[in-house]
Amino acid sequence: MGIVFYVPWFRPGHKRPDVDFRRGGCYDFSVLPELPPNQQVRKIWRRLFLTLPLMLCLAPPLAAQPERPSLPDPVKFMNTFDQVANMTRAVLEDMGYTIERDDRKEGKITTRPHEFITGSLTSSEVDKVAVGQDTLTGNWIKARQVIETVLEIVSPAETLVTVHATVTALNRDVDGTEKWVTLDSRGALERRVLGRISVKLMGSDDPVRERKGFWGQKPQPVDPRQPRFPIAPAR
Repeated sequence: MGIVFYVPWFRPGHKRPDVDFRRGGCYDFSVLPELPPNQQVRKIWRRLFLTLPLMLCLAPPLAAQPERPSLPDPVKFMNTFDQVANMTRAVLEDMGYTIERDDRKEGKITTRPHEFITGSLTSSEVDKVAVGQDTLTGNWIKARQVIETVLEIVSPAETLVTVHATVTALNRDVDGTEKWVTLDSRGALERRVLGRISVKLMGSDDPVRERKGFWGQKPQPVDPRQPRFPIAPAR
């Protein structure tokens, strides 16, 4: 024997009781079409207002997060201030920089602007050491860098070294105007200088060799004895 649910206002000929649409809990979609037009709009907007904050919290961010540079921390060397300062200057000069300022009282050694790239590869080389600005239009023509080292005395036999790199690039806009733009360093130049100083102060005669790109390699002579085209083996 089946179970029959008895609902009085669904009986044939029975009049459906009135529903109080002004109550706050009357949100059933089957009831909304029976509301007056202005009350329907009010109920729909109330639903949207309640669900919109949840949708905004769950939705992924629309704008991409800006890239943050990874700068190295200062390095403490177990050497006197004069030893570290002399080695820092020697390392910078060995890397091809020209010293513009050597103030031992303030503990700062600063190089002159060094142009490290120019031409069509400027954009790709700049991206390796600095964070570009997407808002700029035009092309990068050339770029230069300035290295500043800050030396602090921790104790008579301990010296703290901090390296700051300033990268500027020349941007040529579509209308022909040019201007130098300062970019945020990625930290690659700072780590390179600190690594060289560390190797020298540790007394290693075989410093870590950096990988050079295609344009940094020396041209190799062609051996005239080697054939330019492969020769089929004799049968």
